[in-house]
Amino acid sequence: MNSKIYLDNNATTKCDDGVLEEMLPYLKDSYGNPSSIYSFGKEIKEKIAEARKNIAKLLNAREDEIIFSSCASESNATAIMNAVNNHPKQKHIITTKIEHASIMETMKYLESKGYSITYLSVDEKGRIDLEELKNAIQKDTFLITVMMANNEIGNIYPIKEIGKIAKGNNILFHCDAVQAVGKVKIDVKDMNIDTLSLSGHKMYAPKGIGVLYVKKGIKFTPLIFGHQENNRRGGTENVPYIIGLGKAVKIILDDANKTNEKIKHLRDLMEMKIKEKIEDCYIYGDLENRLPNTTNIAFKGIKGEEILLLLENQGIYIGTGSACNSQNMEPSHVLTAMGADLSNSSSIRISLGKYNTEEEIEQFVETLEKIIKMLRRRK
Repeated sequence: MNSKIYLDNNATTKCDDGVLEEMLPYLKDSYGNPSSIYSFGKEIKEKIAEARKNIAKLLNAREDEIIFSSCASESNATAIMNAVNNHPKQKHIITTKIEHASIMETMKYLESKGYSITYLSVDEKGRIDLEELKNAIQKDTFLITVMMANNEIGNIYPIKEIGKIAKGNNILFHCDAVQAVGKVKIDVKDMNIDTLSLSGHKMYAPKGIGVLYVKKGIKFTPLIFGHQENNRRGGTENVPYIIGLGKAVKIILDDANKTNEKIKHLRDLMEMKIKEKIEDCYIYGDLENRLPNTTNIAFKGIKGEEILLLLENQGIYIGTGSACNSQNMEPSHVLTAMGADLSNSSSIRISLGKYNTEEEIEQFVETLEKIIKMLRRRK
């Protein structure tokens, strides 16, 4: 067996070798400050501009609509607090029950400050109801924030339709697109998105770099003040990581979806083999409309964390993203919102990436089958 089989790419991805190679000169020799007026700094500023251009092309945005941040959590917080600061008389926000923690925790904070938050429900497949969204709109609703794709179950949400509803009611629309970038075509203009967040480490760039897209014409108040990023995000630019992110995006642009097709083939093959070999399993989510790399699957009578630990002993790494949060051991808020019965069993999340192979899938399924049989014999 391979020494390590990594199947948790929704948590983070390996940094692409080409990305690392692109970054290295700016960690070693080209270390000038891009704000400097001498050529040593100007050359670096041009590389940052190139990265910004690549990201704008990926999103069908303007280059001056791209703001570099430290991560998507910062981008999410900035977008939401910007909306709050610019609508002081309005107190109502609409989101969903299945958003990422960076959105959910911000909503909790705003509730403590007197804001009213409507959390849209989901059905047993994790889908939202656009009629519920329309009915939730109030006179003082100033923001709708909905993720493009869910990190646990892989569902892709009707962002274009949500954007149209928001625009028709003169409401700002923020989209957490972290899991979708590189896997789903994104057109911020066509989708009527006002602000959008993404993260480098979900797309084969390093941790510590993110992006906030802000539509031209949206009134903007920085979260961190300073002259960088056209006075929209203070702090000396994280030059190597910005350049690395730009390279990761260039790889996606040049790939023309070939990698996603390969990953989907591996995912479908894996699911087919699991169903053939292991009885009483159930895949959560909208199987007709989900990310090409994600499977959230439960095995009757078995806890996901049991499977995770036993797989780790065999050098195979997956996520739970279901039974409990690894930090607080609470049940998954996503599966709970879907009405899943987590009393007797819980799920594991397998999220594939471009470095996974068919051989790894074969080894994973074989090992998983043995583990499930062993655990069920113990019951």
